[in-house]
Amino acid sequence: MARSRSLLRTNPSLVLQVAVLLCSLCTSLAQYYRFPFNEITYGASNVDEPEGRGRSSRCYDEGGKAQKCVPEFVNAAFNLPVEVTNTCGVARPQQYCLQTGGYGSKKACEMCNANLAQLAHPPRYLTDFNNNDNHTWWQSETMHEGIQFPNQVNLTLSLDKAFDITYVRLFFHSPRPESFAIFKRTSRDKEWEPYQYYSATCRDTYGIPDSTYVRRDDETRALCTSEFSDISPLTGGNVAFSTLEGRPSAYNFENSPELQDWVTATDIRIILDRLNTFRDEVFGDPKVLKSYFYAITDFAVGGRCKCNGHASECVSSSSLAGGQQLVCRCEHNTAGPDCGECLPFYNDFPWSRATSSHAHECRPCNCNGYSNRCYFDQELYDKTGHGGHCLDCAANRAGPNCERCKDNYYEREDGVCIACNCNDIGSRSLQCASDGVCQCKPGVTGDKCDRCAENYFDFGPHGCKPCGCNVAGSRGNEANCDPASGVCVCKEHVEGQQCDQCKPGFFNLNEENEFGCTPCFCYGHSSICSSATGYSQGVIESGFVRGEERWRAEESTGRSVSLSYNAIVQSLAVAALGRDKVYFLAPDRFLGDQRASYNHDLSFFLRVGELGPQASTEDIVLEGAGLTISAPIFAQGNSLPSTQKQKYTFRLHEDSQFGWSPRLASRDFMSLLSNLTAIKIRGTYIYEGRGFLDDVMLETARRGVFGAPASWIEICTCPEGYVGQFCESCAPGYRHNPANGGPFATCIPCDCNNHADICDSETGRCICQHNTAGEQCERCGKGYYGNALRGTPNDCQPCPCPNGGACIQLPDDTVVCLECPSGYAGPRCELCTDGFFGDPKGRHGPPRPCESCDCNGNIDPNAVANCNRTTGECLKCIYNTGGFYCDQCLSGFYGDALALPKGDCSPCHCNSYGTVAERYGPPVCDQVTGQCQCKPHVTGLKCNECEAGFWNLTSGVGCEPCGCDPVGALNGTCDVQTGQCFCQLGVTGRKCDTCELYQYGFSRDGCQPCACDPVGSVSLQCDATGQCPCRENVDGRRCDRCEENTYDKQAGCIDCPACYNLVLDSVSVHRERLAELERLLSDIVSNPTVLDDDDFDETLRTVMSQVEQLWDDAREAARSGGDKTVAQHIEELDKRINGVKELLDGIQQAIIRGESLALMGQFNITQAEGIIQRAQKALTDAQLYLDVQGNDALAKALDRSNQFGQQSARMSQIAREARLLADGQEDEAKSIEQVAYDARNTSNEAYLLARKALDDQRDITEIIKGLNFGVQDLSSLFEETMQVANESRTQAKATYRDALAISTEASSIAVPPINATELRAQAEGIIHEAERLKAETQVLMDDRSSLIIDVEAQLEETSDLVRRGWAQQQITSELLADTFTAEGQAKDAIKKAERTLREAKETLTALEDFDKQVQESRDEAEDALNRVAEIEKLIQEAEDSTRDAEDALTGAESDARDARDIAKEAQQTASDASKQAGNVRVKADATKVEASSLKDEADHLASRVAETDSRVTTYESQAEQDHLQVMEAQEKANQAKDRADNASARVHEAYEVVQEILGLLERAPDLDPEQLDLLEERLEEARQTYYQSGVEASVTELTEARSWQERQISLYEEEIKRLQIEVINIEEIKISLPEECYSQTKLEP
Repeated sequence: MARSRSLLRTNPSLVLQVAVLLCSLCTSLAQYYRFPFNEITYGASNVDEPEGRGRSSRCYDEGGKAQKCVPEFVNAAFNLPVEVTNTCGVARPQQYCLQTGGYGSKKACEMCNANLAQLAHPPRYLTDFNNNDNHTWWQSETMHEGIQFPNQVNLTLSLDKAFDITYVRLFFHSPRPESFAIFKRTSRDKEWEPYQYYSATCRDTYGIPDSTYVRRDDETRALCTSEFSDISPLTGGNVAFSTLEGRPSAYNFENSPELQDWVTATDIRIILDRLNTFRDEVFGDPKVLKSYFYAITDFAVGGRCKCNGHASECVSSSSLAGGQQLVCRCEHNTAGPDCGECLPFYNDFPWSRATSSHAHECRPCNCNGYSNRCYFDQELYDKTGHGGHCLDCAANRAGPNCERCKDNYYEREDGVCIACNCNDIGSRSLQCASDGVCQCKPGVTGDKCDRCAENYFDFGPHGCKPCGCNVAGSRGNEANCDPASGVCVCKEHVEGQQCDQCKPGFFNLNEENEFGCTPCFCYGHSSICSSATGYSQGVIESGFVRGEERWRAEESTGRSVSLSYNAIVQSLAVAALGRDKVYFLAPDRFLGDQRASYNHDLSFFLRVGELGPQASTEDIVLEGAGLTISAPIFAQGNSLPSTQKQKYTFRLHEDSQFGWSPRLASRDFMSLLSNLTAIKIRGTYIYEGRGFLDDVMLETARRGVFGAPASWIEICTCPEGYVGQFCESCAPGYRHNPANGGPFATCIPCDCNNHADICDSETGRCICQHNTAGEQCERCGKGYYGNALRGTPNDCQPCPCPNGGACIQLPDDTVVCLECPSGYAGPRCELCTDGFFGDPKGRHGPPRPCESCDCNGNIDPNAVANCNRTTGECLKCIYNTGGFYCDQCLSGFYGDALALPKGDCSPCHCNSYGTVAERYGPPVCDQVTGQCQCKPHVTGLKCNECEAGFWNLTSGVGCEPCGCDPVGALNGTCDVQTGQCFCQLGVTGRKCDTCELYQYGFSRDGCQPCACDPVGSVSLQCDATGQCPCRENVDGRRCDRCEENTYDKQAGCIDCPACYNLVLDSVSVHRERLAELERLLSDIVSNPTVLDDDDFDETLRTVMSQVEQLWDDAREAARSGGDKTVAQHIEELDKRINGVKELLDGIQQAIIRGESLALMGQFNITQAEGIIQRAQKALTDAQLYLDVQGNDALAKALDRSNQFGQQSARMSQIAREARLLADGQEDEAKSIEQVAYDARNTSNEAYLLARKALDDQRDITEIIKGLNFGVQDLSSLFEETMQVANESRTQAKATYRDALAISTEASSIAVPPINATELRAQAEGIIHEAERLKAETQVLMDDRSSLIIDVEAQLEETSDLVRRGWAQQQITSELLADTFTAEGQAKDAIKKAERTLREAKETLTALEDFDKQVQESRDEAEDALNRVAEIEKLIQEAEDSTRDAEDALTGAESDARDARDIAKEAQQTASDASKQAGNVRVKADATKVEASSLKDEADHLASRVAETDSRVTTYESQAEQDHLQVMEAQEKANQAKDRADNASARVHEAYEVVQEILGLLERAPDLDPEQLDLLEERLEEARQTYYQSGVEASVTELTEARSWQERQISLYEEEIKRLQIEVINIEEIKISLPEECYSQTKLEP
C-alpha cells in the first residue's frame, strides 16, 4: 500500500473529525513549543563522536559557550512495531460486518484473513505511512469472538529509548471505544503508569471521577474524561492526548521535576476495555455481534528524543546484544543513552539537566596529573564546592585530587611519595610522618621504630616495657637499665630494680642528691627515718652591706687580727703581719646546729692582694663536736686565689671526692655539723699577704612552708625510751645517762622512790608526786610533813596552815605553822593582824579569810586601828572624805576621793543668789563635777551666771528673760545688769521693739528714714508703710510731687488755669472714637505695617525695657515661695502635717513635758507659712494684672499716640483719664502693699511667738536634761522651728521690698488701663481670697494642735517596734540555728543512705554472681535438686528477698543510719543464706538422709526469710516515706533559712532606719516640717520593712516546724528501737543457717 508522510489521515467525508484532530494536534504542538518543556535536554550516549562534531553544534553558541540543545520533534512511533494481544484473521479467516450507513457501496460484511495481504489488518498498519488514497488499519476480532469487557485488547509500543512525549494520538477506523486507557513506563523493569483514561463511565470502570482539573500538588495524576466515548462517528474518530495540557506547572517546566518525569516514557500501551454499541448486542444476532470490533488507522506519538538538554540529535548505535538502539549524541562532556551522566573524568560538578539559563556542562576533575578517572562525591562537593573524587591515583598518591601520598607513604621534598617502611612490630601505625619518621609504640624508638628506647627493654608486639628507672635514684640522674633484664643502674645509697628506694639507714630519694639518699642521723639512736614536712629551703648569708656583720679574723696561732671593712665595695679585708696564716671566722649565725646544711654548699667570693699564693691542707676549716676537718682552697674543683675576685664553693659531705680530711663517717660528719663551733676561711696565702672576702652563703633549711620545700630534713622512728624528731630526747620515765649528756647520751629509766613516774630527761630530777620533793623525791614537799623514804603514797600529809603554808612537826607530834600569810597570826594562823579584817575561825558567823582593810588611801598609815578587824569599816578617814571605805567626799565638798594625789575633795563655793538653798546647812553641789543646783535660767559651775538671753541674777528667783524683739534686736542677748537689748540701726526701746523718731519699716535690717519732703509734708513723721502725711494736692510717698492738673509745689500745688479744663469737653468725642481706634488696632495687629518713625521706635524700646524689668521683678516677687500656688502649698502642707502626725504618734511619752511649747512652735510655723503664701498669691495676681492689662494698655496708647500725635489736645484729655485710672491702679497697688505689710507684721508676730517659745523652752533646760532622748528630739524640733521662722521673716521682708518696688514702678506708669472697674473687681477678689486663705489657715492650725501628742505616741510605738524587732530577730536566729542543725542531720542521713545503697549494690552483685554459678551448675545437679526441691525453693526465696531488700534500700535516703544497719544485716543474712544454701546443694549428692534433715532446717529458714522479706518490704515503703519527709524537711529548712535571712536583713534594715531617725532627732535641736516629713517617710519605711519581713509569721512558722521536727525525731527514735529488734531477728536467722558443708561431691569440675 502506498505510504503518506502526513501524520493525519484526511477524508472528505470526515471533515468534522479531521478538524477536531487538527485542533487537538495544534493545541498540543503549541503547548510544546510554548512551554519551557520544549527546551529540556537529556543524556549522552556511548557513541563515538562523528567527525566535524565540536563547538559548532547547536549545543554551543557562536562564542563556544555551552548552551541547552534538544533533538528535533518527531513522530516517535513511526514504523515501529506494536505488540497487540488480539488481531483478526490470525487463527482463521473471520467475518466482520460494517455498521449500517458505513462505507457506501461496500458489502455489509467482509472477511479478515491474516494470510492474505489484501484481507489482512496486522499491527504494523498502526504506525505505517498512511495514504489518503489507500487506507490501512489494524483490526481486532469481533464481539462474536468474545472481544468485549472485561476482555481487554492491549497495544504496546516500545520506543527503544526514553522520549519526552508531547502527545499520543489514535485515529480510529471503527467507532471509538466506550472505555480505554493510555499507559506509559520509563524502563522495562518498571511498572506501567496511567497517562489518561477515556470512558463514559469513569467511576464505574476505572474508579475515578470524570474530571479535567488537576491541582498543582497532584499534577502527575491521570485523568478520566468522557469526551471521546460517544459511538459517533462510526468511523474516522480521532483521540489526541496532550501530556501537558491542563497541568499547572507546564509554564515552569524547567523547574518542575515532577512534570519532567511525567512526560518521560520508553513504552506506550493502549488498553481497549469496552466497545461502543447501540445496545443491540443483547439480542445475540451474529451479524450484529460481528459489527462490533476495534479498528485503528494510525497510532502516533509526538515528542523529542530525551537528552536532558545536552544533545541536539539522537542516532542509532550498536547495543551490547548486537542490535541497534537509539541513543543521544551527547555534548557538554556528558554520556549515557540520555546524556544522564558526566563523562568518566568530568565529575567535578554534579550532573544536572541543561536549562535555558545554565547549560550545566560537566567539568573535568582536578587530579593534578596523577589520574584520568574520577567520580562525583556529594559530600566532598558540599564541603569544597568541587565534587571530583579521583580514582586510581598514580605515583603512590591518594586523596580526592591525588594531592597527598597514599597510606603508609610520605612525600619527599622533591614531591615523590616514598614508602614509610615502618616496622610492623614496633610501630603504632604503618603510616609515618611527613619526614618519614614512624609513630612508635611505647618504649620504641628509631625512624622505623625498630629498637627499644633508652630505659626500655623487651622489644615485642606491645612495644618495649619501661624499665621504670627512677631518675632520682639512677646514676647520673639518667634512667639506664639492662636491655635484657631491665635492672636499673642506681646511685650509691639507692637500691631496688628500678632504683626507687633508699637503702636501709637512708631516706629522701632526691634527684639533686648525687648519692641518691641522705643517711639517717638520729643522734645514733635509730637508723629508720623519713623526710619531715614543714621545712623550706633557705640560706644563711653575709653580704657585708651594713658592715662587718660580726665576722672576726685571727691567725693560725689563735691571735686576733683586726678586720678592714670597705663600705664602697662592701667586702672584708685582712692583712698578715708575718708568715702566719690569717683566717676569716664566721659569726654565730653560721654556727650551732647546721645539720640542715649537710650535703649542701658553703660558698664565698675571695681575692688576694698579691700573686703567687701558696695553698695548704687547712685553707677551709670546720670545727665542732670535738672534731676538726679541713680542705685546701683548690679542693672540689676550685682554683687558687688571685687578684681577681673568684667564687669558691665547697660541698659539706664526707665523700672523698670533696677533699675533706681527715675523712669521717657520715654520722661523724653530721655530728660535727650538729654542733658547729667554727668556720674558718683562710684569707692570706703569702708572707704579709692580704685577703678580701665577700658574699658568704651557706645553704640550709628553715622551719616553715614558704618557699621551696626542703625534703632532706629527717624525722626518726625512735626505739623505746627515746622521743623527738631526731630521737634527741628521752621519753617520759627515762633520762639521759650521764646527766646532761646531751642528745648523744643514752636514755635509762628514772629512779624516784616510787613517788614519780617521770623525771627530767636531762638532769634526771624526778617530777615528784604524793606531796614529795627533792632530786629523787626523798623528802616531803613544802606545806607537807612526814617521811618520804617509805615509798608509799601517804608518806607526806598536808600542813594544817592557811594557803598551804610550811609547817614543822615537833617531837610531841605537835604541828606548828611556820609561814602564816600576810595578815594572819597565831600558831595555826587563826587571827587577823592590825590593818586586816576577817573571821578565819568563824567566831562571828561564817568563816571569812583575813583581808587588807580598803580605805582607798584616805587614812594615816602610821595610825593604829584605822579599821575594824572584824567588819573592815574605815574608822579614821582624812582629806575631807568619809564613807565605809573613805571613798566619798563629805557633804559640801566635791571631787574624786579616790584620785591621786590625795586631797581632791574641795569646798563647793556655790553663789547664794543663783543656787537653790538647802534646808539645813550651806548649799551643796554634785560630788563628782562640783556643779551647784542652779535656779531657773542660771548657769555656771557655781551658779553665778545668767543663761544667754537672760539677766538680773540678784533677783533671788533666778534670771529674767531679756525679751528682745527678734526683729529689732541684733540677737537674743541683753546686758546682764540692765536688761537692755542690742538694737538694729534705727530701732530703740529696751527690747528693741520700736523705730526711732522719723523712722519706719521695722524689720531685721532695722528702720529706714522717712525722708519726708518738708515742703509737701504736713509732718516729718511717716506711718508704718513709710507714707508721709501730704499737704493738699501733693502726692507721692515722700510728698514730693503735685497731683494731676496742679503745679508749683512751693506754692502749695495750685490748680491749672480754667481754660485747660476745656479739654474735658473733648473727652466724650475721644471715647466715641475709642471703638474706632480699637478696630484700627486690630487691623494693625492683623496687617502690620512698618513705620519709619525713629522717635516712636526709641520710645517703644524704652517702654518695653521698663515693662520687661517690671515683669522680671514681679515674677521674682511672685516666685519667692516657689512655682506653686498658695492653695497647692496649703494642700501639700496638709499632707505633710498628716504624715508627720502619723510619724510622731510614737514619740508622745518622750516629750510629754514639752507639749505646750511644741504646740506653740507648730502654730508659729503654720501661721508664718500661711502669711507668706497669702502675700505671694496677692503679688502674683498683681503681677499678672500688670503683665496683661498694663502691657495691652501701653501698646494701645503708644499706637494711638503715634497715630494722632503727642501734642493733640484730644490725646491730652486721654492722658488725663489715663492718669486718673493710673491713680486708681496705684490705690490697688497700695492695697497690695498693705497686704504685704500685714504679712510682714504677721511674720514678725510669728517670729515673736517662736522666740517666746524658744525662751520658754530655755526656762526648762534643766528639766529637759533629765528626760530621755525624746526630749532632746524636741529641742532639735524647736531649733528648726526658729530657723523656719527666720526664713519666713526673710521671705516676708523680700516680699515687702518687692511689693514696694512693684508699687513704685506701677505708680510711675502713666498708661491708661482699658477697664478700671474690672481691675478693681480683681483686686477685691484678691483681698477676699487672701482673707479666705487666712481663715482656712487658721482652721488648719487649730486642727494641728494635737500634732506633738501624736508625735510622742509615734516615738513610743517606734521604740517598742525596735525592741520587738530585736526580740523577734533573736528568736529567728535561734530557730535558724535549729534549722541548720536539722539540715546538717538530714545531709548526714543522705550521705549514710548513699553509702548504704552502695553496700546493698555490692551485696546484689555478689548474689548475682552466686546465682550465675548456680545456673551453670543446675544441669549437673539436677538429680540432686529433684530430691531437695524445697531447698532450691529456699535459695530462690532468699535471692528474691535479697533483691527486694536492694530495691528497698535504693530509696532509703532519709533515715540512713537505721536503714544502713538493716541493709547490712539483710546483706549478711542473705549472703550467709546463699552460701549455706550453695553448700547444701553440693551436699545433696552425698546423702539423701542429710538432705531430708536439711530440708526441715531449710523449711524453717524459708519461713524466717519470708518474714524478713515482709519486713524489708515494710521498710522499703517506710524508707520511701522517710525519703520524702527528709526532702520535704530539707526544702523547708532551705525555705526557712531563706526566710530567716530575709527577715533578719529586713529587721536589721528597719533597725538601722530607726537608729538613723533617733540619731537625727538627737542631733537636730529643732525640726522643721520638711525634716518631719523626711522622718515620717523613713519611719514608715522602717515599719513597712519590718512588716514585709514577716518576722512574726516566720517565728510562728519556725516554732511550729521545730515542734514538728521534735515529733519526727521521737518517731525516728521509736523506729530505731523497732529496727534494732529486727536486726536481732535477722541475727537469729543467720545463726540458724548451717555453718559448714559436708558434701564431698563437686557440682562443677
